[in-house]
Parts: sequence; structure tokens; C-alpha cells
Amino acid sequence: MVRYYGYYSNKSRGLRRRSGKKDDVPALIDSGLSAAEFRRNWARLIQKVYETDPLICAKCQGEMGVISIIEDQAIIKKILQHLGIWETHNHDPPACKIPHTIEFTYDEAYSQIPPDDHYLH
Repeated sequence: MVRYYGYYSNKSRGLRRRSGKKDDVPALIDSGLSAAEFRRNWARLIQKVYETDPLICAKCQGEMGVISIIEDQAIIKKILQHLGIWETHNHDPPACKIPHTIEFTYDEAYSQIPPDDHYLH
């Protein structure tokens, strides 16, 4: 969840809207598009984020276009089931290999620490 404070909070934006003040945020790069065209330019946003053009075919590199937009979930489910990509086949993570543990032994003959009775003399 994102919470906005100060200038960007819902309260501040509502007060500005009621008072009739313009709430335009200046753009760093002027696109030359109207506000409606800019919002509909989803392909540009996807390309900017994912660094790939969603309107270029991945198989043949040909240009694609939007024929229609499907918003009905039942139809979307039917199409994806037909294509075999509706069900996700989750699996358990791969089994963890237990690393070989080295056994450490302690032999007082090789110790550089003096015995306790050394300090008693």
C-alpha cells in the first residue's frame, strides 16, 4: 500500500480541486500528446519499464496491433484454458543438498595454549 502525505495526499488534492486551482504537474519531457492520448499510450509505458515493445511479435518481429480488449474474466479464463496456460503448475523447490560436514578433532598435543596448571606456578 502506498500512502501519500503533504502535497500529494488525497486531502490536499481534494482541497486544490475544490478551490479550482490547476493541479498540473510539469513533465520533464514534453511528449506532444494530449492528456487522453498520453494515458492511452500503454505500449510506450510497457516499453519504458520492460525495455521491450509489446506491439512487436516475439516470433517473427512483425508489427502487431490491438484488435480488441477483453475484460470479461469468464472469457479470459476460457481463452487461457484453451491455450493451456490458465493453470499454473507450481512445484516444490529443489531439494537442498546437505553439504559434507568436516569432523574436527582436538588433540592437546598440538595445542599452543598452555595447560591450566601453568598459571598456578
